[in-house]
Amino acid sequence: MKLVCLIPARTNSKRLKNKNFLNFNGKSLLEWSLIFSKKVKNFDRIICSTDNVKIFKLRKKYPDIIFLKRPKKIAKDDTPMSSVIRHATNYLREKGENYDAVALLQPTSPLRKVSTIRKSILKFKKDSPDYLASVKKLDHVCSPNMIISKKNKRFIQSKNFDIHKNKGEKYFHLDGGVIFIFKLPSKNYRLNGKGAFVEVKFPESIDINDKKDLIIAKKFFK
Repeated sequence: MKLVCLIPARTNSKRLKNKNFLNFNGKSLLEWSLIFSKKVKNFDRIICSTDNVKIFKLRKKYPDIIFLKRPKKIAKDDTPMSSVIRHATNYLREKGENYDAVALLQPTSPLRKVSTIRKSILKFKKDSPDYLASVKKLDHVCSPNMIISKKNKRFIQSKNFDIHKNKGEKYFHLDGGVIFIFKLPSKNYRLNGKGAFVEVKFPESIDINDKKDLIIAKKFFK
């Protein structure tokens, strides 16, 4: 299976301004993701999609990574990740590079482990799902819109489902951005069809969306 790694990093995030490019223990969150992606050693190609022209200076430092300029029309707050994935995979296809799946590594999960990513890739190869997502065990302080039934491996609208009536089963929610893998080609790159899931625990599951997340992540970063 040929696997491409996509690292998306746009500017002007709202909750935490330019979070992908914040200094995190000496390097930007994006650069830590670039470094991490190379450590995995399971990717046939690594591509970074960004609208930040300043990032292109990293080309010399990481010559084996493709830095793809993302058009403004797909670098907005409401741009679905499917558009970003499609833009990157179409670019590679035009270069004559075809892949069987795309792994999404978002810069806001700097505590992800190489072992987790390798485990996810092996599971994806073995189970042949339409997608794989990292998930975190549901806790009492979490109120997500969607949860995942471990028994049935399916998404459930939590607002229409009484978890307390099904206490014998474990439930999970999407952790954020540790890893997503999608089969190629895909019509919409959404969590539809046959799914596979890999559980991640705190602090690996931290997804940086605000200053509090950033402070906590820095405490656990090694």
